[in-house]
Amino acid sequence: MSNFPVIEWAPEACLVSDPGTHKIASYVSPVEALAALGRPKKIVLALGRRQTFVKSIRLPDVPVEEARNLLRFRLDDLFPIPGAEAAYDVIATGDINHEGREFIVLATKTETLIQARSLFAHAGAKVEQVVPAALGGQHIADTSIDCLLVSPCAEGLAFDAFHHGHLAYSRVGPYPSTQAEMEVEIGRSAAAAGIANPLVVAHSSLNHLVTPEVRLTDEHPLSNLNRHPVQTNLRLPEDLAKLQSSKLNARKRLALILGLAAVAAAAIAWSARDEDMATEATVRENYRRQIDAIKGQKDLINVEASKLKVQSDLVVDGIEPKQHLADVVTVAANAAPDGLWLTGLSIERGKDLTVRGTATSNTQVAAFVDSLSATPRLRDVHLAFSNNNNIADVPVVQFSVTAHVVGNMPLTDPKKTKKAGRK
Repeated sequence: MSNFPVIEWAPEACLVSDPGTHKIASYVSPVEALAALGRPKKIVLALGRRQTFVKSIRLPDVPVEEARNLLRFRLDDLFPIPGAEAAYDVIATGDINHEGREFIVLATKTETLIQARSLFAHAGAKVEQVVPAALGGQHIADTSIDCLLVSPCAEGLAFDAFHHGHLAYSRVGPYPSTQAEMEVEIGRSAAAAGIANPLVVAHSSLNHLVTPEVRLTDEHPLSNLNRHPVQTNLRLPEDLAKLQSSKLNARKRLALILGLAAVAAAAIAWSARDEDMATEATVRENYRRQIDAIKGQKDLINVEASKLKVQSDLVVDGIEPKQHLADVVTVAANAAPDGLWLTGLSIERGKDLTVRGTATSNTQVAAFVDSLSATPRLRDVHLAFSNNNNIADVPVVQFSVTAHVVGNMPLTDPKKTKKAGRK
């Protein structure tokens, strides 16, 4: 686990913990947050409570890697988002009974993760790890009882519920103005988490809003993520596929090394033998036969390795296109000049990009086509049609532009038809 700076992000704001003083400060954008930390090149991204989902589930007592694979087929039942659009990870707890081990499943939308990574990449920092911001409270909560942690966050006021030290529920509420309103929010959070009479721990900055029975702490979940890094990492499905592909390549290399080692071991063993002249011919013949057998095994290994490489290449082509379609959409949107609006866009794997829009004059349309032609991501940019029209007595130009997306190959090769032979 890395020791990179941790930044809590939400669309509304960013929250930063000073590594030296552990004071919490809020910033409007990732650019300002990174500037406050000295512009680090790599960070740990803590997603806000409204951007993440948390759910506990019991599974067979298996390693976390196997549990992660099992949950891949159950995400649709756990969260209110399609499983194919979820970036998730699993935490194993020590709670084991006859039904199995309790696991904490954490997830976020892939589009949220892509948006956050893009914002920080544009600001000059690479996201090395993605964790839910609420996990920072697990080192503050009392592991022996149910606990509710109240602290400021990037989205407002965070209410994180912990069951025996593990995150069970998280929500964001408004800042109350009185102790009575705070008690209502605490009760609402405890009821939603399904815990009765929890130990309530509040950040010391909220001391004027809580009753004397509430325990105060100077620790903040975000600063705890700095001091107590977690192993959780919310990754995109394509990142997981890439990781599995790298493991497959490692196994292929190991198989090849073992084959070569077997050849080397056989050669050394047989070359070390010093037989007398009467048995030399027999020894050489046996040596030749074993070498041939080993070469045959090596050829089989090479054949299997070639098959695995073909499968790996298919996975890489399918998961990692030469350029992502989302980037192409961004390029098309950014190319639109003032006085031109995009009304439709069509793009698929293996097909040309089609952009439809409306402009106030042909000059804007020409500028749009020139801008698309200038980008190296596209080629063969053509104006399909351009029609003059009126909208509410205002003259407009309705147009359609097509372009070939560089590297936008289909996922599968078209079937090749055999040429008919001569009769």
